[in-house]
Amino acid sequence: QAIRNTVNGGSTFQSSSGRVNKDAESLLRWALPVQEKYIREIQANLEEITYDIRAFRWNAIENDVKKTIKVLDKKSDEIIKAVAEGKRDNANQVLESMRGRLDELKVLVAARSSDEVISLQRDILREVGRLEQMMIGKFPYEIPEEYKELPKLLGRAVVEMNFKKADGGKFDIEGELFKTAKMTMVVDGYNAPISAGNFVDLVKRGFYNKLEITRSDGFVVQTGDPAGDADGFIDPRTEKIRKIPLEIFARGDKTPTYGITLEDDGRASANTVLPFTSYGTMAMAREEFSADTGSSQFFWFLFEPDLTPAGRNLLDGRYSVFGYVVEGGFFLRDIKQGDVIVDAKVVAGLENFDGPKDVVQ
Repeated sequence: QAIRNTVNGGSTFQSSSGRVNKDAESLLRWALPVQEKYIREIQANLEEITYDIRAFRWNAIENDVKKTIKVLDKKSDEIIKAVAEGKRDNANQVLESMRGRLDELKVLVAARSSDEVISLQRDILREVGRLEQMMIGKFPYEIPEEYKELPKLLGRAVVEMNFKKADGGKFDIEGELFKTAKMTMVVDGYNAPISAGNFVDLVKRGFYNKLEITRSDGFVVQTGDPAGDADGFIDPRTEKIRKIPLEIFARGDKTPTYGITLEDDGRASANTVLPFTSYGTMAMAREEFSADTGSSQFFWFLFEPDLTPAGRNLLDGRYSVFGYVVEGGFFLRDIKQGDVIVDAKVVAGLENFDGPKDVVQ
């Protein structure tokens, strides 16, 4: 079984200037079910620094920071109103921290300290993401009744995965050697609750521990094929391979589309909330001509401009994306077929898991 078998305003592939958003953390922020316009304006202003600094547009960066401070100073009350009840004290603390850090950022920008500006900008944006998640109350939509028996993730979770070389060697990343490789991934149940829930359930079961990488060809790195004849996870309750549906959330929709590709649904040009534009995008493998055949096999997509050109992505809408690598993605360059997953563990977000309670991680 293989893959075949605004930024401003939160655009999926590109902003009006044609830029592709490749930043996993940015994509995850824009994918949150949050509509509060002022926090989104702050996010867009801060993310613009990423593009301005590449061209050393320091005047533009100063303007980005100024605009951000202005919105925060004038609209903090509006932002807090959008936060779910019970989380507003924490939200106020985050806003205070952001305000202090923005003053620090202003100083670093004036000093033209590029590396320090980028580092602090990312820290502030992570606070923006925390604040946005506080604005989400109950899960925003109903999952179809026909999938009620499948595990679900009603929010997000963080998974860490460790790898070793099959021959006991070391990972070579541009000449730097590592005995083990470690990646951190965010799986997104807001936009792929069944795919993400299935993955979290299998991680909790230890299913991926000691499994080999079955494909690494410069296009994807794939795993999840267990030993034996079965090509997926055999559910002990049914003694059959657990199948999960194709699950695609198109931008502008209120719920995911299940069981059909966007192309077959007559929407081939629709943007997806979780696009294949970031190196290390995670998606479910399935049979080529059968949509609902995912189980345990998944892949990390190695971003390829020829396959994901600005404005026209050839994989979105065909496979269920359920998360992104946010740390350690560079290891995918040297994770090869036959290399081994040492272990995988859910390190945050288990409170969002809705599935078998008899499985202990």
